[in-house]
Amino acid sequence: MTVQDIKRLLQQWTDHDHRWITTPVTVAALLVLLVLVKSCQGIVYYNSDECKIQRLGYPIEQAQLLVNTLNDSQVDSLIARQEHDTIAVPLIQARYFIADNFDRYLAYHKKDTTSAPLSNIIALVNIGADQDRETCAVPCDTSKGPLMLVNGRHYLDENYEPDSLATFNKRYCYEEQRALRVVVDAFMAMQQACKEQTGAQLMVNSAHRSYQQQIAMHKRSAKGYAAHAGYSEHQTGLAIDVTSLEHPMRWPFDKSEECAWMHKHCHEYGFILRYPKRQSRIFGFAYEPWHLRYVGPEVARRIHDEDITFDEYYAYYLER
Repeated sequence: MTVQDIKRLLQQWTDHDHRWITTPVTVAALLVLLVLVKSCQGIVYYNSDECKIQRLGYPIEQAQLLVNTLNDSQVDSLIARQEHDTIAVPLIQARYFIADNFDRYLAYHKKDTTSAPLSNIIALVNIGADQDRETCAVPCDTSKGPLMLVNGRHYLDENYEPDSLATFNKRYCYEEQRALRVVVDAFMAMQQACKEQTGAQLMVNSAHRSYQQQIAMHKRSAKGYAAHAGYSEHQTGLAIDVTSLEHPMRWPFDKSEECAWMHKHCHEYGFILRYPKRQSRIFGFAYEPWHLRYVGPEVARRIHDEDITFDEYYAYYLER
C-alpha cells in the first residue's frame, strides 16, 4: 500500500461519515503507517539499480537513462565496476550505438592506446574489429543476396558460386570478366555516364574470382592487397576492380578525373567504394580506390549520405 492509497482510503471513509476515523488514536496509527510506508519506499529505492548507479557519481537523469537503455546484466556489470565511466552516457546517446555491444565498447575504450574518437570505437566494435578474427569468424549469410557481407570475419565456403554470371562487353575489360547480371548492367550505365561527362572510358580490370582463383591471387599479391580465399568479395560476383582506358594502371587511375567522378557518382548506380582510405584500420585492408561493391541504389545512397562503410551499415541495419 502506498502513501497515496492510504490518503485515498482516509478520504473515502471521511466522505461516508465514518467520523470515528478522525479520533486521535486512529490518526496517530495512520501517521505511523505513513512513516512505515515511506521508510519501506526509501529502502527499496536505496537498493535499486538507479540509486546504485547514482552513488557511482552519475546524476539522476543519467542513472535513469542507463537503467532504461541497458539490460539487467549490463547494469550489473556497470555497477560492479565501482567507478564513474565518463563515456558510458555519451556512448548510449551516440549514433549507431548497439545496446548489446555496451560492455565491449567500454572494454575497447579501456585498452585503446590511440585515444580513438567515440565514433571509431563504436564502428570498430560494431563490425567485430575488437575480436580475434580467427576465433570469431562466421560463415557469410548468403541469403541476404546483394547485401551479403564478406570480409575478414565473414567467409564464403570454397564451393560457393554465384548464379547466372554474365560477361562484360569485351570493349570494357582487358580480358574476359564476369559478374552478376545486375552488376554488369549497373557498370555499363555508370560507364556511359562517365564517358559523357569526363570523356574517359572506365574499364573492368577484375570481377568474379572463384575460391581457387583467389588462392592464386593471394599468393602473388603484396601483403594486405588480396584477401585469403573465402574472404574475398570477388567470389560473390558483386565486386569489380575498375581502371580506365586512359589510365590502365591502378595508381595513375587513382589520380585521374574519371576516378574522382566514379567516387562521387558510383552510389547513383548501386555501387560503393568498398575500402575508403579513412577506414583502412577498420577493414584490415589497404585503401583500394578501384574496388567497387554492388549493394543496390537504395543502400548505396544511404551509405553515401551517412558517410559510413558497408560493414557499419550491415552491423547496424541488418545484423542486429
